[in-house]
Amino acid sequence: MSWFVLLRWIHILAATAWFGEVVTINLVLVPAVSRMTASERALTLGRIFPRIFRLASILSGTAAVTGLTMFAIKFWGNWLLLFGTWSGRAILAGATLGAALTLFHFFLEPRLGEMICVAEKEPDGELITKIVRLLRIIPRAGLGVIGAIVLLMMIGARGLPL
Repeated sequence: MSWFVLLRWIHILAATAWFGEVVTINLVLVPAVSRMTASERALTLGRIFPRIFRLASILSGTAAVTGLTMFAIKFWGNWLLLFGTWSGRAILAGATLGAALTLFHFFLEPRLGEMICVAEKEPDGELITKIVRLLRIIPRAGLGVIGAIVLLMMIGARGLPL
């Protein structure tokens, strides 16, 4: 097995796990937390979501690093080729969205994690309500973005399904 194939598998596994994590947050965790009492919310948010945020950062970082490495190996010196085909443009668009979402995980999501830690230590009904409201919006947006990334990368890998 070549290093490129190994990189591709690591990339696909990390991206798939990341996608699955975002689906789980949207369809299982946020609805469950929304139905809890305020005290249960604070405890659950503090125990689960900081770990989930770290896992998302690890998975997105792994997908980004392996993706950039494959990109460099495959297109080094020939980046203009990406603009000339549907597949190339899909890869560029997916990579751009992936980079943006990865940056979100590393730079903006920690702020939400800090809010959750504060709410766990000192349960405040207003803060917990704000956190749950953000958790209803942010993961949904993330699911839309990561869904677009998956679609674009599938098009980039296999072409348009015509």
